Amino acid sequence: MASLLVIWGFLLISLVSTSGFGIWNVFAIFRRKNYQAAYKPNIQRHFNHMYILIPALNEAGQIVNTINLMHRVVHHLPITTSLVIINDGSDDGTGEKLKQFSGDPFIHVITRELPNARQGKGLALNAGLRWIESQSHHPKNTIVGVIDSDAKPTRQVMERICQAFIHSNYDLIQTAIAINNVTNFLTLMQAFEFDYPNLLQQVIRTEWGSAIASGNGQFMTLQMAADVKWHNALLDDLEFSINGLLKGYRGGFLADTFMPQEGVLTYRPLVKQRVRWCQGGMQCLFKYGKTLFFSKRIPSKLKTEILIFMGLPFLSIIFSISSIISFGVLIAHLFIWPASSILIGTTIFLISTFITAAMIAMTDHSLHHTKCLFSVKQAGLMTVGNLIYIWQLVPVAYIALIHLMTNQTTWAKTAHAMQSEQRPNNSQS
Repeated sequence: MASLLVIWGFLLISLVSTSGFGIWNVFAIFRRKNYQAAYKPNIQRHFNHMYILIPALNEAGQIVNTINLMHRVVHHLPITTSLVIINDGSDDGTGEKLKQFSGDPFIHVITRELPNARQGKGLALNAGLRWIESQSHHPKNTIVGVIDSDAKPTRQVMERICQAFIHSNYDLIQTAIAINNVTNFLTLMQAFEFDYPNLLQQVIRTEWGSAIASGNGQFMTLQMAADVKWHNALLDDLEFSINGLLKGYRGGFLADTFMPQEGVLTYRPLVKQRVRWCQGGMQCLFKYGKTLFFSKRIPSKLKTEILIFMGLPFLSIIFSISSIISFGVLIAHLFIWPASSILIGTTIFLISTFITAAMIAMTDHSLHHTKCLFSVKQAGLMTVGNLIYIWQLVPVAYIALIHLMTNQTTWAKTAHAMQSEQRPNNSQS
């Protein structure tokens, strides 16, 4: 009897969680979006300089191309821009490659050596920030950006970021992310994540009070960067955002401006990346959850969303167990009530795929505006493949929890391809 109650309890959890996520996704898809209200037609402020931090760890294969590309792009911006490269203890020849830029007044290289190097992206960024602070710029009139060494932003993307600061009073601007090497199922599903659910989540956060920094494509005022600084959580951008919110800083999101980023090509490196992200969220929940909950500076809806976001890894462990039990019960019932079981399974599949398809269609229509980001074939594969992809990532939360409990906090670099087939950037900027 007790075991039966446990099974039915997990079935109830599965039903509630599935319904809850479905309702949330429907809300995110069909709600009216007004995230651009804070961007004014008139100039709100002026900026004199922008610094772009590019942390590099063993990037000898692409760092020169990245710097040359960025140098050409920022040369035409309305704000004087310098590149700050942080060589974080590379041992693959990255340092030798960077020596060729030593005479350029708009490129500054910071070299970190072991044992101080390789302590996490946040500490590397702080090294760059300290140098920027030494340049005696006014904190309110200086922008600090963070991009990955594999990013390839266009001039239009960078101009859009500059205009977003000039025409708003945001302390932080976060761009959308575009996976630019969609060559297999995993990279396609990463593109789906960034272009649809993650994008909608940032739009909602912006309307509820503030977007958060999200890895590649985060830009902030020097005043915010110097006041908040980066810390040592494995999800450094989330920790930075939380500390910023607690100090009263606010961020905006550019849903129509895409920072190119390489997707992870194979399964094991993808899991490794997501474990780091997941564990970082767990760290932030334990470290800041109570402070965030009681903060009077952060709007209630926004803090609720962020707290749920940080708690999702723990919830996903419960949800995955309940889903496995539900699937087992459904299979068992298939032999007893085949017609009903097939109907239930088909209904769940159709509802799930409809929500995913609606998310793609409505987001393309309301936010991407110009045209669909993907072909009909790709959109169809995303719609069906999302169910597979979700289950591929199920081990992530379990591994992250084990790492957290055993105090495994090593910052692992994400493995990317050296070369990538770029996806066209359809940003309006």
